[in-house]
Amino acid sequence: MQDRSGRRSKRLIGRLLTPGAYRWYLGAMFGLVYQILEFIVVWSGDGPLAEQIVVTVLLVAFYLGFLVLPPLVWPEPVLIKVLAIVVYWVATVALFPFLGVDALWVWTLVAAMIGFTWLPMRTALVLALALVGVLFAIVVATGFPSSVSFAPVVTASVAFSMIAFSRQIVANRRLREAQAEIGRLAAMEERARLARDLHDVLGHSLTVVAVKAELAGRLVGLDPRRARVEIADVEQLARTALADLRSSVSNYREADLDAELAAARSALDAAGITARLPDDTSAVDDEVRTAFAWVLREGVTNVIRHSEAGECWVELGPRRLVVRDDGVGSATTASTPGTGDGAGNGLRGLTERAKQSGLRLRATDRVDGGFELVVEEVGT
Repeated sequence: MQDRSGRRSKRLIGRLLTPGAYRWYLGAMFGLVYQILEFIVVWSGDGPLAEQIVVTVLLVAFYLGFLVLPPLVWPEPVLIKVLAIVVYWVATVALFPFLGVDALWVWTLVAAMIGFTWLPMRTALVLALALVGVLFAIVVATGFPSSVSFAPVVTASVAFSMIAFSRQIVANRRLREAQAEIGRLAAMEERARLARDLHDVLGHSLTVVAVKAELAGRLVGLDPRRARVEIADVEQLARTALADLRSSVSNYREADLDAELAAARSALDAAGITARLPDDTSAVDDEVRTAFAWVLREGVTNVIRHSEAGECWVELGPRRLVVRDDGVGSATTASTPGTGDGAGNGLRGLTERAKQSGLRLRATDRVDGGFELVVEEVGT
């Protein structure tokens, strides 16, 4: 029980030491400056010294309550906040026997608290109207004393301006949170884009490097000259992959369809797969060339990695690309979306790229064997 009480005390103290609490203290201190008038009223009167000391202590207590009460109740439910304000309001009645109607000026502090305890708008307005209504009724009942004749107007002004000001702070806070969320989502999207680019760049290049290196190893004893050619290709591919990687990281790289078509021909030839590729890409619309280049790269990479195919066909149209093979299909490969491995991730990335270009991607097994990757305009 004692430990629980200690933890609660630490939580309450912690609320008083937050950055938001410090900002409140700074603003509230300015609001307390004019309350010096209350001390003037107390010490300029002819009352007994003991009474003046008592009233001063009460005023200091109320001012301290005004400073610490809002931060303490900020995290609490609405009902607790309302009860805290009402209790503070009712407690100010203790000043009336000493200050008379001049004690009504303390109610401006209640008005400020209504605005800065982050109550719902309707609740805050109801409390503010109740406060001003009771204050006006007291002023009328006491015959409009000159010292407080403007108290209802001032208190109403404080209450509604503080409510409006607090709404503005809340709106600004939500705007900052929204901006932070937008930044977070943009960073996530950029990371996803970079991951797709790295997968597409390195996945294709390293696959071709591995195939050519394996071929060179087999040719070393049989045909050294051809082996040297393949090793030179491996070196060039590694340099190209490094350049592509740097460009991708720098956010400047765009896949080129003609270059990818030439690379696909070389990669398929090195893998011993007969390449049935078009010689011209001029029929492809400009706005989809980059997307087609990425699909061609990933499609050919999957054929080399997974298909065990003997032939690979590529068809190009204005807004349609087909990559198909005569291999084993998706039954024993990892090239279908949703498998959770590298190839599946590649096809998921291509699906996202296709959507960004207004295209649709389909990956299916062929009826006569093999696998087919199609990207085309939505609706076709």
